[in-house]
Amino acid sequence: MSSKFTALCVGAAALLLLIGAGLFLHFGRGGAAPPTRQAFVGAARFTLLSGYFRPSSRDGGRLDRLDLAAFFPDFGPAGEAGDIDGKTDLAERYQRLVFITVTPADSSLDPAERPTKLYARFLEPDQWSHPGGLLASAFQAGSPFEGQELYFAAPEGRAFSARCSRPDQTQKTPNSCTYDFRVDGLDIELRFSAALLSEWEKLSAGARGLIEAARR
Repeated sequence: MSSKFTALCVGAAALLLLIGAGLFLHFGRGGAAPPTRQAFVGAARFTLLSGYFRPSSRDGGRLDRLDLAAFFPDFGPAGEAGDIDGKTDLAERYQRLVFITVTPADSSLDPAERPTKLYARFLEPDQWSHPGGLLASAFQAGSPFEGQELYFAAPEGRAFSARCSRPDQTQKTPNSCTYDFRVDGLDIELRFSAALLSEWEKLSAGARGLIEAARR
């Protein structure tokens, strides 16, 4: 009888040790896993760390548009402002921010076709080169895109094209750009600082990678 009791005690102790080890692995090494959230845009499902979601999309669920934010270059979550304190360099922070909006693709012209089939007729004839291998041209006065410039990858901008507001030292907000692409029935819009234009390849690859990983 005593041997059975001893065996039970040993078994219970071992079980407690296993439970304790599991709790340590779960909580003792950095706490619980970061919370994730799901959102649905059209037929697409997205699963992301909750830190990516901007306030307008923070509830998740079915959305007409999904608003996210990430930090360049690692595309870590930036939808919350918990990293801001009195020592934060807000200008530097803005230069790393990439705002991402996801909507169902509509019947409009594919963004890859816009440089040649939409923008070209509104551009000034003069072009100039930009760091990162991009070409640039200003939109004509009186056009729908007056006050903006187009930056695109040669030769036709299919790989990348971004509309940017013209630099203006008097404006209170930093100079920003918009880059759109379409993938798997979704339209993706990126808004980012013009300071990232020369990093357009990393910018495009990082955004596409984030969207692809979120849909797995």
